[in-house]
Amino acid sequence: MNTTVILVRHGETEWNVLHRFQGSTDVPLNDTGRLQAGFARNGLAGTELAAIYTSPLQRAVETAEIIRGERDIPVHLTEGLREMGVGEWEGLLVSEIDEKYPGLYDVWRSHPTQIRLKGAERFEDTRTRAWQTFRQIARNHPGQTVLIVSHMMCISSILLTAAEIPLDEVWEHPITNGALNIISVGEGGEAAVTDWSKDDHIPESYRMKQPFGRLK
Repeated sequence: MNTTVILVRHGETEWNVLHRFQGSTDVPLNDTGRLQAGFARNGLAGTELAAIYTSPLQRAVETAEIIRGERDIPVHLTEGLREMGVGEWEGLLVSEIDEKYPGLYDVWRSHPTQIRLKGAERFEDTRTRAWQTFRQIARNHPGQTVLIVSHMMCISSILLTAAEIPLDEVWEHPITNGALNIISVGEGGEAAVTDWSKDDHIPESYRMKQPFGRLK
C-alpha cells in the first residue's frame, strides 16, 4: 500500500507581501496567512492524517497547528524542514539586492544553484537534507497519509527531486501559500508527484497573486 505525503507551504507573511527575503528568519503569519492555513485545513477536512511534521519556524508551526485543528494527532517540529537560509540576503527587498549585488538576483532567478552567498545554504544542500527528511517521514508511516508543512525552497526541492526536474527550474514550477502538493510513495520507495500547488480550496481573492517573477 502506498504512503501519501501532503506538503503544504506555510501561509502568507508580511515579508511575502513585500517581496522581502525571509530565508531562515523567523517571521510570523499575517492575517491573510492565517486564513490561507484555515482554507488548507478545510481542503484536508476529509483526509485522515497520521501525523504532521513541520519546520520549526513560527510561520510553519502556526500553519500546522491551524490545519491540525481538533485532530488528535502529533505535530513534530523537524529541523530538516527548515527553510533554506540565504545569508546576507535575509531581510533584504529585491530592490535592495539589485542595488547591493548588481546582477545576482537575475542569476538567482535563472540559475539559483550557481549562487554562493556569504552565510547562506546552497540549494543543493537544502535539497539533500529536505529529501532525506522526506524519505524518513515516508518510511515512518507505511500505508498512511501524513502532512508536511514547510517552505517554498524546501518543498520545491522535494517535488523537483521526486519529479526528476533540475533544481534550476524551480521558478518554472511555483508553489503558492497554503497550496496542497501531494507525493505518493510506493512500497519500494518510488515517489510520484500527483498534485503540484493545488489551490482550488483557497478563494480566488486569497490566492497568491504574483508568486514569482521579476519583482521590483
